[in-house]
Amino acid sequence: MDVAPSNLPLLRPIHRLSPPLHHRLPYSLSIRSTLSSPAAAIAVRESNSSAPVLKRVSAESLQYESGFLGAVPERGGGGWREGEVSAMEYLTNILASRVYDVAVETPLDYAGKLSERFGVSVWLKREDLQPVFSFKVRGAYNMMAKLPKEQLEKGVICSSAGNHAQGVALAAKKLGCNAVIAMPVTTPEIKWKSVERLGATVVLIGDAYDEAQAYAKKRAEQEGRTFIPPFDHPDVIMGQGTVGMEIIRQIKDPLHAIFVPVGGGGLIAGIAAYIKRVSPE
Repeated sequence: MDVAPSNLPLLRPIHRLSPPLHHRLPYSLSIRSTLSSPAAAIAVRESNSSAPVLKRVSAESLQYESGFLGAVPERGGGGWREGEVSAMEYLTNILASRVYDVAVETPLDYAGKLSERFGVSVWLKREDLQPVFSFKVRGAYNMMAKLPKEQLEKGVICSSAGNHAQGVALAAKKLGCNAVIAMPVTTPEIKWKSVERLGATVVLIGDAYDEAQAYAKKRAEQEGRTFIPPFDHPDVIMGQGTVGMEIIRQIKDPLHAIFVPVGGGGLIAGIAAYIKRVSPE
């Protein structure tokens, strides 16, 4: 474990307590609809105004037609930096992903008791069986494997409190590059030691994730390292999308729904990008 280098100022702990949502918003929202009318009336009332301003929208306008992928645009402007990535680019890159250099295809296990309880067939995607016990290694490796050799030689850096850190560390070990992981000082010892065992350099800094992230981005600029984000990058999303590819390949019965836990959104974005193209129904 390292401490922050002397040429980078140590970030002071910042304690923020977010006020309740109704204290932060300058207006209130109310939504009402009736069975007799499919239209929903949304009332927006400014805090200093007593008269609500009503805007009528149809219920149909609030949802996409079947098979349409709204989160990923149909056409893009030529890449991550210059524009959006098209839905077809997401699909082709998921299919061509190199995640299996380091990740494994995890099984889809039938959950008997849950299925009996809810009266449907419930299947669990066992991403806990990955080498680092999380799907995060998929996105991290997919992005890092696409970096030019000269960029890999400069090293990578990320900020994380656990799973993403181990994914980046394992990917760096596989690719033979140097990795620095910035983690909050509140990170449990068992987590940062697991990262160190994978060969990465751990820097404990800041009481919160935002402080560790600010440090990582600043050090990336100063040392020419590549910052590996935990979710908000197309290559990371494409790597996570291989989970959706496996689900479609493994399940034999028609799927009604896929339930995805959401933190930053990389996993659900990747799964949706694949599923909505290959199996929109």
